Amino acid sequence: MKYPYKTKMMERLLALIAEEKTGPAEDLSQRMFVSVPTLNRYISELRELGNIIEYSRTRQTYFLTKK
Repeated sequence: MKYPYKTKMMERLLALIAEEKTGPAEDLSQRMFVSVPTLNRYISELRELGNIIEYSRTRQTYFLTKK
């Protein structure tokens, strides 16, 4: 995968998470045109960069929390 493409995908993912409009992983992966494992890898990489990302089962969305 080309680096600029991956950067754009991760920026888009982080924006959706910040807006708390992701839905479940299966739905989000389809919206982003990636597999669920790839989506999980992106989320892990965003966490490694210092973002605190959690998932709410009741709201069915990923969200950012403050440190």
